[in-house]
Amino acid sequence: METFFIDVIVPLSVPNKYTYRVPTALNNELTIGKRVIVQFGKSKLYTGIIYKIHNQAPANYEAKYIESVLDEEPVVLEQQLMFWDWLAFYYCANPGDILNAALPSGLKLSSQSTIQINPAFNLEEMDYNFLTQREHQLIEALGVNPNLSFDDVIKVLSIKSIQPIIASLLKKSVIQIFEEVKEKYKPKLVIYLQLNPSYASDAAIKSLLEKFGTKSFKQAEALLAFLAIIRARKGLTSEWIVKSEVVAKLGNAGINALIKKEIFLEHLIEEGRLVFEKESKEIAKLSETQADVLREIYNGFHLKKPVVLNGVTGSGKTEIYIHLINEYIGRGSQVLYLIPEIALTTQLITRLRAVFGEQVGVYHSKFSENERVEIWNNVLQFGSSRNKTDYKIILGARSSLFLPFSKLGLIIVDEEQDNSFKQYDPSPRYHGRDAALYLAAQHRTNVLLGSATPSLETIYQIKNKKYIEVKLNTQHVKGGGTEVIICDTNFYEKSQQMKACLTTPLFNAIESALLAKKQVILFQNRRGYAPYTECKDCAHVPQCVQCDVSLIFHKQSNKLTCHYCGYTTTPPTVCNACGSNNLVFKGLGTEKIEEDISLLFPTATVARMDLDSTRSKYAYKQLLDDFESGKTSILIGTQMVTKGLDFKNVSVVGVLNADSALNFPDFRSFEKAFQLFVQVRGRAGRGSEKGQVYIQTNQPKHEVIKYVINNELELFYESIMDQRKAFFYPPFSRLIEISLQSKDLNELNHLSELLAQYLKTEFKEHVLGPEFPMIKKIKNNYIKRILLKVNRNESALKTREIMFGKLNDLKSNFKNWNYRVSVNVDPV
Repeated sequence: METFFIDVIVPLSVPNKYTYRVPTALNNELTIGKRVIVQFGKSKLYTGIIYKIHNQAPANYEAKYIESVLDEEPVVLEQQLMFWDWLAFYYCANPGDILNAALPSGLKLSSQSTIQINPAFNLEEMDYNFLTQREHQLIEALGVNPNLSFDDVIKVLSIKSIQPIIASLLKKSVIQIFEEVKEKYKPKLVIYLQLNPSYASDAAIKSLLEKFGTKSFKQAEALLAFLAIIRARKGLTSEWIVKSEVVAKLGNAGINALIKKEIFLEHLIEEGRLVFEKESKEIAKLSETQADVLREIYNGFHLKKPVVLNGVTGSGKTEIYIHLINEYIGRGSQVLYLIPEIALTTQLITRLRAVFGEQVGVYHSKFSENERVEIWNNVLQFGSSRNKTDYKIILGARSSLFLPFSKLGLIIVDEEQDNSFKQYDPSPRYHGRDAALYLAAQHRTNVLLGSATPSLETIYQIKNKKYIEVKLNTQHVKGGGTEVIICDTNFYEKSQQMKACLTTPLFNAIESALLAKKQVILFQNRRGYAPYTECKDCAHVPQCVQCDVSLIFHKQSNKLTCHYCGYTTTPPTVCNACGSNNLVFKGLGTEKIEEDISLLFPTATVARMDLDSTRSKYAYKQLLDDFESGKTSILIGTQMVTKGLDFKNVSVVGVLNADSALNFPDFRSFEKAFQLFVQVRGRAGRGSEKGQVYIQTNQPKHEVIKYVINNELELFYESIMDQRKAFFYPPFSRLIEISLQSKDLNELNHLSELLAQYLKTEFKEHVLGPEFPMIKKIKNNYIKRILLKVNRNESALKTREIMFGKLNDLKSNFKNWNYRVSVNVDPV
């Protein structure tokens, strides 16, 4: 029989694909995109992806045999592998980095994985013959120890090649697999009530109430309370109501009796995955202006160019997206709707599912590995009879670009200017917007970039006629809009008129809003309670033992924490330097603001939305649902609250410290600050009443603030573009940031200076550095960075060949030196 070799992408950060030999017995199972179990290193087994099938043995090493082929059909499409190749090339990443970012952990079996019994699988009702003898043996072992590593399984089964058994159990949904041990997911279950359809008519309800009479007064009261809630919502009698809503009005008396009599039907439903069987909303009719914009977008698509929807906040961009989505799924195509923040999925999924129902799938990191595998398989099998319902629309963060689309018709990138689209660590350090543009070109599909404040890179492409711009300059709801008020914190601090973190105008505005039953959003882009702790006698500040940063105090956990390495310690009672007990917390984090606002407005319900308060899967949904329903009056948050959220009852928005954005040492700081202030402004005045935005700053006459007040988007872009051109910064050049890390500061200084000299021989004056970043030590590693400015017309291949040639020269000259290099293309 013919001898085959395969090139395999292994899930490790190695520069090349690795060639393996195929046992002849597995020849007929080979297909590009299937998973194979391979040995890499002395003994570790990994899941790799078949990239190429050929007959050429490697010249420099003896090829190992693959252990097994896991799949009957490919889990990765050849078109995806081409996309991976581009990402690896453009972002200077290794193939294994791309694989790790792309594949859900549940599809990556390795000797470091952990196995658990799937809690959703009913072992008691299982037919004994459903499993093989070895599979039964493994399940019995999991009954004794709920978490088994691959090494444990090898010992239990006394065989070396266990992957086929594990793959079989995964396919049968008997087990779950994790990269590391995780607690079993316990969904939050909510009790819902529905009026039994037998009693849904007015006559049946009247008959019931007469039957209750005075003897069953509590039951009659419960039924009337239930119907009152439905009528207040203008719903149908068949609608589902949260039981706690009815209990809150009356207590359990009467309700349980109605459940027992089956007048109320009771259901446990997992919160967060609700799709109610109720009348679906029709797609809202567009205004005349929106309809004109939609026609312009189609005209742009006809020209085969990316289209930019430049629409002011509150202009109804989402309604236009919904009309586009409806058109494309009507053609049988898939639609990818990219958003920068997971928080935005909460509101959007409600709006999209109200129109498109179960055709909408959600994909992001808050879902478990197993849920992400379900979405992956659904998209992979699009149009197949194996799918109960096809996910025609995928709503997700940047990672959803990696899904196996086969009929992609449209990509929407909402808030395209947002920095959250950029992956920082680990590699691949890709940008979701730019990767989406390449994916659209690869699939020959249309792409729409949406924003109220497009990035300068996007404006540059519009000016060069690479993109087509469509403007939407009017708010969808008449009578809304915002007034921007600047509060000089210097003045209020000197005159001692500050109320905790609030200037007098902002305090008065919040007070008035609460009296009018309106809601408030306060923005502070720093989590925790206080950024640092200081000794008032000697000015000592506790620092992280591994990083060059001060420790942030978190009151909820009563810990000093480093946000870079995770180091925590108990706050000191005396100064570690001078022994004084005169310690104070300095600065404002969201925790401190939450505490101050609760004291200033004791009758208001205050909530906080930051990384600490949204770690659980449904935390975003709970916070936003409470705010949308009016349970929360004041929402305090980091950048999560500044973009894309739509709350009609918000009348006041406050930026508590604008200077932190304006003074950040980065050439993009003015652009980012302008975009941030405009986005914040868009959170108020989205209904029919005008809203107010208060910006607290020490620099009330700053040029960026003037542009925001006067809403002079075009003038701002012109001024910034002139500066960028003068200093040869993006969008007039491309940036490549090379970071060197070492535990030895002297070695790092020597290596970085030498590398800069190597690069200057080719890139001349366009090499900046080496310089320490703002934080020069993280996790005991010192860091230095070199910045390359590359002409946009320069060959990307030539640039990378030169750069990696110089890096290889450095490596060959200092083989025994312990240092790491990372490359970040297009840093933001």
